[in-house]
Amino acid sequence: MKGLINTRLILIILAALTIAGCNKQKKAESAGIYDYHETDGFTRADSIIDKLSDLRDYDLMLRATDSLYKKGELSKSKYIFYSTVTLNLLNQQLTSLKLYYQLDTLDLREIKTQTDIESYVYSYNNYIRMLCDMRRYDRALRETNKADQRLKWIGYTTFTEHHDIAQITGESQLYMGQEDSAAISFQRSLNGIHKRLVNHHNPLDLRECQKTMNAIAKCYMHKGLFYKVDRWIKIQDSLYVMAQNYPEPDSVYLDEMQAEINYSKALLAIKQGKKDVAEKAYKLYKQTNTAKTLYNIVNDNEYLMWSGRYAEAARNFERLDEFLLTNGYKCDLENIGRYMIPKYRANMLAGRRDSAIHVADVIADYYNRALVDQKINDANLLTMVYDTEGKERQLVEKEAELSHQRLLAVGVITILVVIFFYFYAITRSKAYKKLDDTNKQLKLANQRAEESNRIKSKFIKQISHEVRTPLNVLSGFTQVLANKDIEIDSSELQTISQKIVENSERITGLVDKMLDLSLVNADADIECNDFITPANIADNAIELSGINKARHLVLELQEEPEAEVTHIHTNLKAAVKALAMLLDNAMKFTHPLAFKGAAPDKKARVTIIIDISDNKVTFTVEDTGIGIPAYQAEEIFTEFVQLDEYTDGTGIGLSIARSLARHMNGNVELDTSYIGGARFIMTLPLI
Repeated sequence: MKGLINTRLILIILAALTIAGCNKQKKAESAGIYDYHETDGFTRADSIIDKLSDLRDYDLMLRATDSLYKKGELSKSKYIFYSTVTLNLLNQQLTSLKLYYQLDTLDLREIKTQTDIESYVYSYNNYIRMLCDMRRYDRALRETNKADQRLKWIGYTTFTEHHDIAQITGESQLYMGQEDSAAISFQRSLNGIHKRLVNHHNPLDLRECQKTMNAIAKCYMHKGLFYKVDRWIKIQDSLYVMAQNYPEPDSVYLDEMQAEINYSKALLAIKQGKKDVAEKAYKLYKQTNTAKTLYNIVNDNEYLMWSGRYAEAARNFERLDEFLLTNGYKCDLENIGRYMIPKYRANMLAGRRDSAIHVADVIADYYNRALVDQKINDANLLTMVYDTEGKERQLVEKEAELSHQRLLAVGVITILVVIFFYFYAITRSKAYKKLDDTNKQLKLANQRAEESNRIKSKFIKQISHEVRTPLNVLSGFTQVLANKDIEIDSSELQTISQKIVENSERITGLVDKMLDLSLVNADADIECNDFITPANIADNAIELSGINKARHLVLELQEEPEAEVTHIHTNLKAAVKALAMLLDNAMKFTHPLAFKGAAPDKKARVTIIIDISDNKVTFTVEDTGIGIPAYQAEEIFTEFVQLDEYTDGTGIGLSIARSLARHMNGNVELDTSYIGGARFIMTLPLI
């Protein structure tokens, strides 16, 4: 995602809060903060998180933030700031976005210290930047105005005048077609830089100001307004000179500034037809250390494509997979458009048709999944917005209703007191008891409604994903077969037919699972009238699950001789289906051992062990997969629960398997003592 928060910058922000805690607060007229904040507010909790940020143990940092907030040692504004910064460092932007929504509901009366307000401002800054990077420009503008109004309420008057916020505002306006408004915002950003540099002009300040000016130049270039770019590049040149002349210049910042400035000059010159000027600027850019980083090797292909150097761009894109993996990028719709499609064009224009076709296949493979994920994310975001607004409205309505009830109660009680004290006392007691019962009923009804809504939303989300993916495949192949202009040879027709069958079976399997779920939830009786051997149950389950056809693993069946001759009374269909679901789970989460660093020719293993003892038959399904933490041993049997949200499935297979087994007086459990993968144990009675 464009605008991924730079680790170094975030650590600098954390350090800035540390410095703020070591200096007493001034009357911050320039920052717009009134002097009613009596202390800087830097506490032991801030010190702990600061030390963890130095260690860069972000998982521990996130847990510590939650723990300190629950203990009351962190304010809500600090909790949101520290949590979102850490989540962004962990590439969990969607979870971070959910926390940012809490900024709107934060009680401003809780912001009492210097560090509280700085945390609040930085959180809103990062939130609006993230919305802009996600291209949600209209929402970025709305949140900017909302933040400005809320901050003014507590005395912070310069939020929209800060050069970074003004630049984000202008960028959003420009991409929404508001060119004149964008020009005003960009000028406000420049004014903000002038104010900042009056008192603060160290290397970090100069670097941050130059980045803002470079962002404005890039915005105009991407909109094709090249005649407006030169001014903003010249401002960057002056900032670079100031950074060079600083008494103790920072070589890293100077290198980064030189790289960005020369790269922007090269882009502008090539678009203006000044090829010699462009090549000179690009050569200076390539001489910097910044240009040699993997991030810039991939991202500087914009110039190569503009200048027609397609072969060089194609060579740079060979490291795209490494770049995406290193930075934790997902192949969502935005990154497909930002990286995969340019890679395809570079290879195609460079004459690498085979590579281009391969990239096109990858794009096609990712597209449906990315489209579904994007729609789910948008739905989740809309749901959060509506839930937040709805809850706020309900709170206001309930408060008004309670106030009205209190007013009536006071009036009645006053009249009754005049008539008789005893009658007043009894009436008040009954009124409060009735009110308490009503509140309890309302809370219970609200909890039930929220739980029902949660289950419904999760069900719809998972089923939509599971059904839409095969339907998209079927629809695509149907259109291909129906098109008379497309010639299909026998091998391609066979492949298409196979894909159609596979996806049809996938939908059929999903429907079967839902029917099984409906059956077990209805507590319907399962008659155990079949007389069958455990070995036959295992053979049928292997065939039903298709695990014996999996190429990435080796299936091993270990059974005692008694398993071939001993017969048990059970329901053959239910027993086979329960065991098949355990095998399907093992097949899905047992990846090739090459993922764990083993030799490529060494395969993963799934083992079925049949044991007969103590008047019961035990089917053990043991795999060398990713395993399941012991603390989640029961959670995985809950309907619609998936430990990995990126894995296909509905999260009901294990729940159905256990329910079927228990309907036959058996059980399914996870052996938490096994650490080589996952081991599920299904038991059925002999009689």
